[in-house]
Amino acid sequence: MRTMLRIAATATAAAAALTAATGSAHASGVNKPYIIGGTSGTSPYIVQIAGGDSSQSWGCTGEALNAQWVLTAQHCIDGVTWMSAYYGNSVTSPGTEYTADRVVASPYGDVALVHLSSGKTLSSYAPLATSYTAKSGDSGTVWGYGLLAGGARPTHLNKATVNVVGTSSDAYGGKAIHVKGVNGASNHGDSGGPLFVGGVIVGVCSTGDVADPGSDIHAGSNYANLTASRSWIRSTSGA
Repeated sequence: MRTMLRIAATATAAAAALTAATGSAHASGVNKPYIIGGTSGTSPYIVQIAGGDSSQSWGCTGEALNAQWVLTAQHCIDGVTWMSAYYGNSVTSPGTEYTADRVVASPYGDVALVHLSSGKTLSSYAPLATSYTAKSGDSGTVWGYGLLAGGARPTHLNKATVNVVGTSSDAYGGKAIHVKGVNGASNHGDSGGPLFVGGVIVGVCSTGDVADPGSDIHAGSNYANLTASRSWIRSTSGA
């Protein structure tokens, strides 16, 4: 059983109207994730995302591609009427709210872009791979603001080492990279968070192999492979 890895949350952001262009069927039965195990980390461009509709809100992870575009998972924008991004790596003190005015879904899988109404200039932005073919045995690193072991809430951005074990499919039927945790694993709230292989981002967190990974640092998850969406990302965001 696979479950999506965004997480139900009480958002601190004020609602902002969005123009949503999802182009895909609604993803039902959404559960949302955080990193189990692993270690704390810092990054200028791995951001916290809060979004929701009139009845619920949720949290995800994203990557700033430039001053106004953030990469995340498509299921994080599914049905949203408001969305905001925060650049502070502290969950308890996330910093200034940057509201979104548009979200756009990739036609190639569980990949999406969020456009911010005002830009945030950074010293560096998320490095995306040109392409990547999943190879069993490759070592990677996953990052996110998702739940800790046993469902505990995080206080900070976390990262973990994973191994690529093969190919799989993401929440929307696109090609995905199947990974297993080495010293930590993705959990609810890590949706949209990056998978780095060789120093570049090759995928974003889509689903987990089980609905509740508990405290299993070796749990498996599926990262939407960015290869098919790479040209679309470039033409949409310029990144």
